[in-house]
Amino acid sequence: MPRLLKKIAVRTGLARLDSGVQKRLGRDYFYLRAYSSDVLSAPVNDLELLEALERAAHDARSQDSGSNAGDALVDLSQGMPDLANFFHLPAIVQSSFLRAETMADLQKYPRAFGHPAALASVARKIAADTGVAYDPASEILLCNGASQGLAHALECFVDPGEAVVLFDPCYLYYPWLAQTRGVRVRRVGGPKSRINQRELERAMRGAKAVIINSPSNPDGTMIHAEDLKLIAALAERHNCIIISDEVYSGFCWSQKFTSIANIPSARSRTVVISSVSKSHGLPGLRAGWCAGPSALIRPLAMLMSIRVPCVSTLVQEVLPELLEVESRFAPERHKQFLARRDSALCQAEAAGFKANKPDGAFYLWSKVPDGFSSGYDFARWCLERCRVVVMPGEPYGPSGKGMFRYSWGGPKESFAKAMQRIQTTKP
Repeated sequence: MPRLLKKIAVRTGLARLDSGVQKRLGRDYFYLRAYSSDVLSAPVNDLELLEALERAAHDARSQDSGSNAGDALVDLSQGMPDLANFFHLPAIVQSSFLRAETMADLQKYPRAFGHPAALASVARKIAADTGVAYDPASEILLCNGASQGLAHALECFVDPGEAVVLFDPCYLYYPWLAQTRGVRVRRVGGPKSRINQRELERAMRGAKAVIINSPSNPDGTMIHAEDLKLIAALAERHNCIIISDEVYSGFCWSQKFTSIANIPSARSRTVVISSVSKSHGLPGLRAGWCAGPSALIRPLAMLMSIRVPCVSTLVQEVLPELLEVESRFAPERHKQFLARRDSALCQAEAAGFKANKPDGAFYLWSKVPDGFSSGYDFARWCLERCRVVVMPGEPYGPSGKGMFRYSWGGPKESFAKAMQRIQTTKP
């Protein structure tokens, strides 16, 4: 029996009432009854296709252990910027972890919102980067990476059956979160040049929240300053929460970063979410934060205290020094990554790919070559024939059909090697 029919049979109660249906379901009946609605609503097809690519990539890496390094797998699928040479992580970790206060704090539960020094360091960073002032005692909340902040913000402010507005294309995590929550998604064409006001207003009418990400994953587009004002005005008119994912704020190439929270009417209804995963190239640290008015941050903290109560003391101890050192390497990061973006565009073009010059982030977004039926089809070919991992575009939204995303944020040599392999391998 197809998976969809199995879900319908269990969720409607048909399987419980009809022994014949139970028999056809077999062993799956027990497990499908055990799964929650969140699990049954998960985007299984997308997840399984991506899992298959990840499994194949893992197998290929395992084979690399004894092979020629020149033939090793090149992974352009993940957003992990190469920032190892911009600061000395071991020294920061050692100085933070070995303090006597840290040793004592390890014997206590961390504070729910976060340690005062960590919260203050986040407030200083946001004020320096965006000019928006937050009270570290009541308007900032630490979380285990931006992903936890996003998941719990949606859970905190949007009920099943309500609507959230997303731009297309967008980070695949947003629609997945909505789908598992039973939240309806209203998509609006992404701001490749300017946002369509009529389309956006129609989508926001009756919606509970809008999620923005500027610069954007997957295509690196930044929202125009006038469009930020439009989003703020419509959110106020239609009483929408704004969730602003600002993890790529340190990677802006065409214009200076502007937080929507800088707009007075938006400040009171916006939850800003960010982390050190991109800014410092430390996705494994899982150090993130939410910032906003206390009326939004306090209930979010209460929900997190039930779901995932604390952020590790060790993470909180190292965070202030990491944020402080960023102010020293940020100018050089901008200079080097801007040059790398231009170099990556030239290398991609030489490999036969056309991509718009991204305003920010560290991805290119291109159409798959002729002869491939989808982004998944092309991603499998890249992996099997070129030993290069790229992301299919389909999970990023309807406009991702027949597209693929590839990151130039890792080592420069890796990106050049990947483009050369694709260029010299015939489909």
